[in-house]
Amino acid sequence: MKTSITLCRQISFGILFMAMLLASGLAAAQVSMSKYKTEYAQNFDVLPSSGTATWEDGAAYMPGWYVQRTIASNLLTANAGSSNTGGLYSYGNNSAADRALGSISSFKAGEFAYGLLLQNNTGDTITQLNISYYGEQWRISNKTAPQHQIAFFYAISTDAASFNLSPASDRNWIAYPELNFKGPHYKPEEGSALNGNATENRQLLSASIPVTIPDGAYVMLRWKDVDETESDHGLAIDDFNLTWNINSPDVLPVELVNFTAEPKIDDVEITWQTASEEQNDFFIVERGADERGFEGIGRVQGNGTTTLRNSYTFLDKWPVAGTAYYRLKQVDEDGSYTYSAAVSVTRSAASGSIAKVYPTTTSELLNINWEGQSLLQQAMVVDARGRQVLQQKLSDNTTQQVVDVSRLRSGMYVLVLLDEKGQRITSRFIKI
Repeated sequence: MKTSITLCRQISFGILFMAMLLASGLAAAQVSMSKYKTEYAQNFDVLPSSGTATWEDGAAYMPGWYVQRTIASNLLTANAGSSNTGGLYSYGNNSAADRALGSISSFKAGEFAYGLLLQNNTGDTITQLNISYYGEQWRISNKTAPQHQIAFFYAISTDAASFNLSPASDRNWIAYPELNFKGPHYKPEEGSALNGNATENRQLLSASIPVTIPDGAYVMLRWKDVDETESDHGLAIDDFNLTWNINSPDVLPVELVNFTAEPKIDDVEITWQTASEEQNDFFIVERGADERGFEGIGRVQGNGTTTLRNSYTFLDKWPVAGTAYYRLKQVDEDGSYTYSAAVSVTRSAASGSIAKVYPTTTSELLNINWEGQSLLQQAMVVDARGRQVLQQKLSDNTTQQVVDVSRLRSGMYVLVLLDEKGQRITSRFIKI
């Protein structure tokens, strides 16, 4: 790829288990971590929405995704939380396309681990993994069962066949408890099915993990569901997202000077400037309701190869109410591409107020551009577990506000803006 945007960026089964991994193609079926496309996401919607499917131990159901059980089976069952039988599940509402990967461990069904295998193909050392996913609870087993969890681990190796995914042993795995999902519902609640997509039944977990992954080496991420005290609850993972940082990113020839999205009365104006371009074919303007689910809403032609500064404008004539995220997908003449950082725009249909919060990824400051009929009074920051971690009184005589988040730990947060009428506008951001 020639161009990019500079703003972006175990008790072991032993020989038998190794042979099974090699036979299933584990050494070849991994997700590639490239230098320019530095993001990978999986929403698990390819899992079956009804009936059953086959997922063999040591075989990839989706590219890079593997499962291992302590008791031999190959069954994957679609369910909405109604079943209390141990097994591997494709959780989701009945016949709905939105799925999650989960399990119920038990004495008869055994224990479960699911993992994602990736290879570093950046040409450099990867120094950080930025991971987020939703943990979902789809069933309460019974009113005497305590809180259960899906535990997170990772491991790094130069040999793809060396990973022992089995939940029977944690040898050579590095535990990372900050990414453990603990089911929110447990005793004394009665056993019942839950809607894992409902806010009260799911939790966003995120963390930035410092690592050293040499070029060509492998990393495997692992979620382990063991058979815990009492009957196990139905837990799952969903909407997984991963980005990675490399040791020494190149200074690339397409230089993005700025990228903004400005709310207007009836539309949103997206503008950007480049200081230079090399073999830049075109831009796709993308919009999303969050920082993962983007779709293209327009195309703007690039200027090929040039050392002149160029300005671009695109109007989103059908903007959405609430918070929307915008980013650029820049495509080279050879078809390779990369993404800009995202910016957010919030439009409140009820109050007529508009808030622009930027950048959405920051190490120090959040800037707020407020256009409202009422005055802003307060800003609060809430972490992924719903805890308020920052509160700041805002000046009531200016539309330009700044919130200092430099003391927060790395992770995903929600900024809550409160005006004098008690109305709230929220916007998500990542602290690095």
